[in-house]
Amino acid sequence: MEPGMSIEAQNVNVDFHGGKSRMTVNIQVTEAGRLAESLDVIALYRTMVTARVMNDLLKTRKTQGKFPFYIGCAGHESMAAVVAALNENDWLALYYRDLAAWLQRTGDKYGPLREAYSRVTGPMCSGRNMPSHYSSRRHRILPGFSEVAGLTPFAGGIGFSLKWHQEPELILSTTGDGGAATNDFHVLFRQSAVHRLPVLMIIEDNGWAITAPSQIQWAGSLVEWARGGGVYAEEVDGTNVIATYEATRRLAGHIRSGQGPAFMHLRLGLLDPHSSSTDIRSYRKKEEIELTKATKDPVKNFGRWLVEQGQLQEDDIERIRKEVRAELEQIEREVLQEPEPTPDRVMQHVLYVPEWRENIPRGKKRMVTMLSAINEALVELAQRDPDFFVYGEDVGSPKGGVFGATASLVTQFPGRAISSPLNEQLIIGIVAGAGMKDGRARCAEIQFVDYHQSAAQTIRLAARISYQSFGDWKVPLIIRTKSGSGGGGPISSGGAGGGAFGHSNAGEQWFTCIPGMITICPATPFDAKGLLLEAARSQSPVAFLERGRLYRSEPPKDKDGRLIAAMAEYWNVPDGYYTLPIGKARRLRIGEGPSSIAIIAWGTMVLEACTAAANVVGREGGAIEIVDLRTLAPFDEEAVAAAVKEANRVIVVTEEADLTSFGRHVHSWIVEHCFYDLDGTPAFISAVKAPAAPYNEPEESAFYPTAQTIEEKIEELLAE
Repeated sequence: MEPGMSIEAQNVNVDFHGGKSRMTVNIQVTEAGRLAESLDVIALYRTMVTARVMNDLLKTRKTQGKFPFYIGCAGHESMAAVVAALNENDWLALYYRDLAAWLQRTGDKYGPLREAYSRVTGPMCSGRNMPSHYSSRRHRILPGFSEVAGLTPFAGGIGFSLKWHQEPELILSTTGDGGAATNDFHVLFRQSAVHRLPVLMIIEDNGWAITAPSQIQWAGSLVEWARGGGVYAEEVDGTNVIATYEATRRLAGHIRSGQGPAFMHLRLGLLDPHSSSTDIRSYRKKEEIELTKATKDPVKNFGRWLVEQGQLQEDDIERIRKEVRAELEQIEREVLQEPEPTPDRVMQHVLYVPEWRENIPRGKKRMVTMLSAINEALVELAQRDPDFFVYGEDVGSPKGGVFGATASLVTQFPGRAISSPLNEQLIIGIVAGAGMKDGRARCAEIQFVDYHQSAAQTIRLAARISYQSFGDWKVPLIIRTKSGSGGGGPISSGGAGGGAFGHSNAGEQWFTCIPGMITICPATPFDAKGLLLEAARSQSPVAFLERGRLYRSEPPKDKDGRLIAAMAEYWNVPDGYYTLPIGKARRLRIGEGPSSIAIIAWGTMVLEACTAAANVVGREGGAIEIVDLRTLAPFDEEAVAAAVKEANRVIVVTEEADLTSFGRHVHSWIVEHCFYDLDGTPAFISAVKAPAAPYNEPEESAFYPTAQTIEEKIEELLAE
């Protein structure tokens, strides 16, 4: 390709793989001299040289054993030109080769060295993450991940928020050629295309994904693929800095004019190994390495162009390099005097449970279902926050989703319940990114908890962000989802739910094991509304598990059909706004006097436990305590310990299969922390060890615990 050319409009045969394969792409010729007047080419060149010299310095220090790992940018320095072509308020979602982009945006030469040496002064993560994971809320740089393209779904959420607020900025999202093959990147592409978001997507194609050549990451032309998906796309020679700058200006102009997202396939050369852990000679031929260094070095190419244009003299090239090296070595000496992390901070910024502000519900109480209570909570959030929305499959339909949880929102606040494509990772990315942008929670609806697993990485990363960035970024996010068996009433009275496989997992085992995540599972309409309203105040992601059998259930009853008063009152839900504390259990006493057994439960199993306890107390007298955890992570350890200490006998009952479940965690915690308060081994009741759950009534009824199961275990313990 000739110098000064970028790609877009006319068909030309271009050899991109050393003569091994040829492909037809669209090329638009841009004269190298047609520069935007605002571009300071000397400053841009110096930034690129700084990136290269810093890269070489850090490579050397890694080899000298100064720190354990480094991943470089050599060959990707033209990303400085990309950022130079954007506005300073545009958002950036960078990947680990974008050192030049970091320097162009921030001007911070100390930051990369501070992070390489794990100094607490590091602006990206205060020394907590590997080097080259660029992040800065101040500079609108989203936190980078080691998971390839893992940041891209969050970038879509930022773009969604920008469009929602009709703001003039765009977001740049970059990843390498390996990233083009990931689900994450395809999610961003679909987010951007479907919603016409102000997103500039760049694949920085240096020809290698660790040891794998880029040809195995996709077939055909990425540009044609992108255009086929409804996104304007160009192919650009990234070794030509001016072409890269002008292509970026052109694509940014396309986005800012309201024509939707744009895609750039940026052709580069990788001048170093993948990382300090890789030997470049073990998988690349000597001739290919030499050719890449001779022809695809953007720093050398740009330096030659500046000399040809009379902007620099030959001796300026070496002078600038030496000046930069001296400056960086001085910065390094200063950084080495700065403090390192100390062990006492290892638990900082893991989780943000909102401090509950006691508020007395003043609205008129009415007996409502849990589904109605959830509808009311979502409307309350929309009334209080003009930017609150629910995003998920079918939620914007007149029915309000498959269960009707957003029906009131659809009616009372049109446009605030937004139907999504059928992709759970896409849903989580939109909602998480929007929350990151302005620090307020939005709500993702996942129809069935079983389906969240396609979004598992994005959920895990959302929960990690505050810890990884040392509190610089937070991800307020509510994930509402139907969980557990069937639908209808409690298992003891509701018959078969017919949920079958793919619709019946309890789900808590998938969320309570994620550090940085809050998990809530209400058992009553009163708790569902109050806890959902409080979840919106959290700065950590919240998984809000809604048991399908409780959506329309009545309060639990004993064997004679009498309502259990201790629980029935929580079907009376106040009008208006109120919240309940996250992390606090409710202790319910069935009967009179000291409790003889404590039952630890949540969700549907609270109702089953109440029925079982009422039946036993009705026959034999005494009292049984049910501890409704309400919040599963973090669960109320004090309430559990107090209940165990009083009763000395305990049952943990869960709707999960007994395979490394959350229920087993609670059971283990009681054994470890309450051992001397126990009169015997705590009992454990769960679903069977099989996939959830058979469709037919006999097998489904046998799959889950019921009041009868719990009642039998109570009698067994009392007889000991």
